[in-house]
Amino acid sequence: MSKPIKRLEIIKNAIELEDDEIIASQISHLKYDIDDPAIDAIIQALETRRYGEAMNAIVSWLQSQRTMTHWQDPRIAASKLELKALETQLQALIDARNARLSRLDEFNDLYMQHLGHLMAEVLRLRKLLAEASLRRQAEMNLHDDASERRARDEAREQYETWRDQQQKAEKRRERQENMAQEDRQELKRLWRQASKLCHPDLVDDALKAEANEMMAQLNQARQRGDLTAIRNLLARLMRQHEPMMASERLNDLTLLLRKISATQQQIASLQAEMLALEKEKSWLLVSTLADPQAYFRQQEKALSNTIATLRKRIIESGLDEVA
Repeated sequence: MSKPIKRLEIIKNAIELEDDEIIASQISHLKYDIDDPAIDAIIQALETRRYGEAMNAIVSWLQSQRTMTHWQDPRIAASKLELKALETQLQALIDARNARLSRLDEFNDLYMQHLGHLMAEVLRLRKLLAEASLRRQAEMNLHDDASERRARDEAREQYETWRDQQQKAEKRRERQENMAQEDRQELKRLWRQASKLCHPDLVDDALKAEANEMMAQLNQARQRGDLTAIRNLLARLMRQHEPMMASERLNDLTLLLRKISATQQQIASLQAEMLALEKEKSWLLVSTLADPQAYFRQQEKALSNTIATLRKRIIESGLDEVA
């Protein structure tokens, strides 16, 4: 009820100021704020420029409402507006971070596509050398060197981790190749739209568990390339009548101020994360790379040389492993 009261007060002042532009701007909002025959009559009088009649009706309606409406601290409306602005700022930062991470993911998939097999071979040969070196120590009854064992374990872990990443990248590429370009673009667009409605960092604290669950479903559908699932989740979110954003749900001043402080901290944390990302080598490479294909050709040559060097070391060491 507070919005119609405030809008009519604005219209009343606009009539006194003889400013019909302000009046017109408020009428369009007032039509959707409340279903009340008295308000409908006021709107009709305003639209037909019967301002004297409208003013009398506005004054009467406002007086009747003041006798029934509880007083609301104006700081609540101000805090809700401030929180809404902070939510918008936080959403923009989340979008910017997600765009950068998506760009990095796309580059990493391209790297895997062009160079993944070469890097896997480099790591495999390094693993063979580390394992052979440790075996040779044991055969010669030398003292067990902890650093050699660590080197072998690290080489094994690096190889297995890379192979796992390579397999995941291959599955993503297969899914993308099975989707039309229009569907891939539609999936990204709908995912962004849906994530804005249920991102856990943006919703009221009371809805975080539900938001986390829906965000997890969205991310899983995105990873599967399941456009139908994302459409259904978005439709479900848009059908919800209950608002999820804290600025729309909270009406307690203490809770609003607490949420404002928490959102400001989230913004500061995300800004720091973005600054740190800008300094990372991977982002510096991706953001400044003018010719990715030339870069991949250069890296292909370097990795091929590394493979040749490792194979030579294996042969020179007299190891049995196939280089």
